[in-house]
Amino acid sequence: SKKSTAVKQTNSAPPLTSTISTLSSATTIDEEDELLYGNSMASFLNSNNDCQNPNDDQQMNDETEEKHDAKIAIITKTEPTYWLFIVRENGVLEIYNLPEFKLVYLIKNFPLGLRVLVDSIQTTDHSYQNQTDMLTMPITKEILVCGLGLQNSHPYLFARFDEDFFIYEIFSFYESQVENHLKIRFKKIGSHLQFIKLPKFYENVDQVCLYENRSWLRSFTNVGGFSGVFLCGPYPCWFFMTYRGELRSHSMDMDGSISSFAMFNNVNCPNGYLYFNDNEELRFSTLSNRYELDSYWPYKHIPINRTVHYVNYHPESKTYAIVTSRLIDITQIVRIGGEEKDYDLIEADSRYIHCKTEQFELELLSPVNWTVIPGTLVQFDEWEHITALKTVMLASEGTSSGLKGYIAVSTNYSYGEDVTNRGRIWIFDVIEVVPEPGKPLTKNKIKIVYCKEQKGPVTAICQVCGYLLSATGQKIYIWQLKESQLIGIAFIDTQIYVHAAISLKNLILVSDVYKSISLLRYQEETRTLSLVSRDHRSLQVYACEYLIDNSQMCFLVSDMNKNLILYAYQPDQLESIGGTRLIRRGDFHLGSFVNSFFRIRCRIQFKNIDNRLKQTYLRRHITTFATLDGSVGYL
Repeated sequence: SKKSTAVKQTNSAPPLTSTISTLSSATTIDEEDELLYGNSMASFLNSNNDCQNPNDDQQMNDETEEKHDAKIAIITKTEPTYWLFIVRENGVLEIYNLPEFKLVYLIKNFPLGLRVLVDSIQTTDHSYQNQTDMLTMPITKEILVCGLGLQNSHPYLFARFDEDFFIYEIFSFYESQVENHLKIRFKKIGSHLQFIKLPKFYENVDQVCLYENRSWLRSFTNVGGFSGVFLCGPYPCWFFMTYRGELRSHSMDMDGSISSFAMFNNVNCPNGYLYFNDNEELRFSTLSNRYELDSYWPYKHIPINRTVHYVNYHPESKTYAIVTSRLIDITQIVRIGGEEKDYDLIEADSRYIHCKTEQFELELLSPVNWTVIPGTLVQFDEWEHITALKTVMLASEGTSSGLKGYIAVSTNYSYGEDVTNRGRIWIFDVIEVVPEPGKPLTKNKIKIVYCKEQKGPVTAICQVCGYLLSATGQKIYIWQLKESQLIGIAFIDTQIYVHAAISLKNLILVSDVYKSISLLRYQEETRTLSLVSRDHRSLQVYACEYLIDNSQMCFLVSDMNKNLILYAYQPDQLESIGGTRLIRRGDFHLGSFVNSFFRIRCRIQFKNIDNRLKQTYLRRHITTFATLDGSVGYL
């Protein structure tokens, strides 16, 4: 109290009359500035020793020393503390302080993975634990506690089990009533990582025990500018603490199982790491700075400088076909009389502001350096809009499999509401040529196989049993490519306007702009395209796709109300009326418009996997969707 009083007296302002009299006695401008903005009150008063009392001088010196002492920042050294985390066989997590080895925190049923872990120190007798609960309790294989983030100020707890993995964030909680115990709690963070029991990687039992009992959790600092934890084992995974203070997890199963990991910093490998893979190979690596890791999925931004409408992969050339558009000035007006087209140029002066329209283009993108391959640009007409882009496998006699990959494009001429719309079907082939000197990417060229105008706008396109399927308004046609010509073999009339078609073997799922979805079937023996079932309700569909899980298959639909709707074909159900109606099995309100679906088969991570488990993985697909809000998800 005495010190606080002295500080209060020092910080008190001098009387106003004294300050005014002091300023009036100043002789120069520098002295006035020093008196106004400087800290020279004591020196000014000391300069007038003749007119002051010695007792006043002593009092002023004491106040000046106290004032300087109050302004000196006292840096206190923080002594480090040490804590020991123990998980017992009965599933109790205990925290002890060192070196006193005193129990300061206790958590019961730690392997159950509760959302929030609290201190349950009130019950210290563990003899009541039921033996049956101990046998069913998951065994904790390994735990790791480390500080992440800026100055390691965010502690995290990592726990590994037989078939699960937990991450807890430790935060302060001062409402605890237990004295001399840690004022903290644990909050669970979703890691989206779950282990699967697989066959042993080693034939020797001793090697298996050694591999499982090895430390899998390795903390690291400044690996590519990140700090975090690396998880070894058959499911290697990175846990990064990003610049925004969020913990991100990214798997690294490209090299199989990883048995050991360590940081490594060298001139040839700056801020890198090294590890042993499943083949006992030591690899020196660095994190790529071309990918953004501060996200749910790692991604890389590829500048195209145009609006991208469609992207499709061509497996034979290992390139991507992309459809882009750019705005151009309208310099002519189209006038159509019958089958003839007349173009009238717009007469305008230099101050005339032209209207804009989209110019669509097709190019090939190389995944080697993610640049456009030179010489693969295909420009479409000025009023021609691309409605669909697909990589189709069509029947061909020149290949051993009997199928050849082509790039199919459907277009529509949008002249206006007074002109009847027409469209074209384009079929391109990616061929290999002799590359130009110094340009190895120019080995791929685009060749036009077929291009012909149709009687209406071509709104959807896909493949079915080696044939090409196209939708022209409400009519659906199946074509056979023979000698660079399309020969019609089947057709069917649908609802109002088909804008999407997805095929799976001989089944075709089509979506109408207003009349929901329909399921079609093509019979190759009789060359018949027939309707199997459809949804009789009115629904404005944005996109559709199949949802496959082993032997179960459903149809996924997104509508204009930001919903995801699930349909199923179950003819044995009474409400399906003999299989003519699709049954609505579920729906989700996503809150975003979904305009694109993509289905891919689940990937197998290990080679030595059981055949039955392998077939289960091969029959399970992931359906990925993209929204107009810029988000990506999967089912």
